[in-house]
Amino acid sequence: MKKSTKMEKTIDTIIGEETIIEGKIKLPTSLRVDGKVYGEIDCTGDVYIGKSGFVEPALKAKNVIIAGEVKGDVHTTEKIHIQPSGALSGSAKSNGIIVDEGGIFNGTSVVEQKQQKSTLKKKQNMPEPTKVEQ
Repeated sequence: MKKSTKMEKTIDTIIGEETIIEGKIKLPTSLRVDGKVYGEIDCTGDVYIGKSGFVEPALKAKNVIIAGEVKGDVHTTEKIHIQPSGALSGSAKSNGIIVDEGGIFNGTSVVEQKQQKSTLKKKQNMPEPTKVEQ
């Protein structure tokens, strides 16, 4: 079975605009934040930060789409997408970062390149290079 890299279309959990959460959130599905979260979010699905949404200090997910504001560390296994109304201040570690015109990113970023399984196997099975003496 092939893993899907597309962003999830269904949102299982929604944090409403008037809601304020303090503490850690851990969930195996997707999440939309329209309120405020002061604490860590650890999600195996996608996280969408709505225009009125705010998250601080850490966010970990498959994909993160930011239309609101995030302050702190963001780590994804796929991509980070900052939309025109979105802002990220902090560090970003991902396989790809998209910043739309008008979107704001202030901080540091690390874009990791996915290694193909076949390439990794080839590298592991390769013999050590031999030294040639002159």
